[in-house]
Amino acid sequence: MKNLLFALSLLLSGQLFAQHPTPVDMLFNPTENIFQFSGAGGGNLYGLFKASGAASGVLALDANYNLKEKVANGRKKINTVALNFKVHPFINTLLEGRDSLDFRKLAFQDNDFRLQFGARYTMLSEKEKKGLLEGNSKRFAQAFIDVIVVPYQIEESVSNQTGFTSLSLNMGGKFGILRKIMGGTFGITANPQLDLLFILDQDMAFEEAFLKDPTANQLANMQASARAFAAAGLKIEVPLNDFMLTFDVRRYYKLGEGAELEGLTDRTLFSVGGVAMGSIFSKKKKK
Repeated sequence: MKNLLFALSLLLSGQLFAQHPTPVDMLFNPTENIFQFSGAGGGNLYGLFKASGAASGVLALDANYNLKEKVANGRKKINTVALNFKVHPFINTLLEGRDSLDFRKLAFQDNDFRLQFGARYTMLSEKEKKGLLEGNSKRFAQAFIDVIVVPYQIEESVSNQTGFTSLSLNMGGKFGILRKIMGGTFGITANPQLDLLFILDQDMAFEEAFLKDPTANQLANMQASARAFAAAGLKIEVPLNDFMLTFDVRRYYKLGEGAELEGLTDRTLFSVGGVAMGSIFSKKKKK
């Protein structure tokens, strides 16, 4: 089943995308799963009919540390800290001179990043096992923070600029429930979040990236865009073993000086996607 879901996600590359999450087994059994090296496959729904749409080939390291464990009022409670590092060595962020930048790709960086660093603090609660059906359902609350780096390169730049880099600081909470059903792990979570997006570019490469058929004269007379943005959003996740469906909505606002960015700050952005993660190597604590 796990291999089938992983293959399905690879087939959907170019169609679906999602934030690459903490492995669900590590979240469901944090005292047993302490380290995992995994790979993920996915793609972009909005890149289905565009050559610039990118498929995912992510390598991830996740480490889980058990901080506190106690039993109170018939429930077992576990607090953990998880750290993760992800690298996307095969991503193509080359922007052709005749293409305009897709602002959904700028907003939802989760599938186009080069590097991602993250931390999660999780409070997990479950009933003590007393019968066949008890002890299989767990609820949790989690605080998370991610730093996401995406470098963009511009082909045939009229301003002789090679490109720009986006730096995103994504933080928020995750609240949900997980349950073992027929040998698999199923759940649903709601993730309110805040995203801070910074454009690291001192010239006009960023402006050139969202112009169709840019000319030097256009860039010379163009007002520089804002370089910092903030977004409030909500993501719904539905994990099933190593496959996860997501529904994401965000609204961006500019921070500081610079022009509003039409396509990013003038509308609410939506994303629907999925990602599959397959364990390459894991370290489990013996029961």
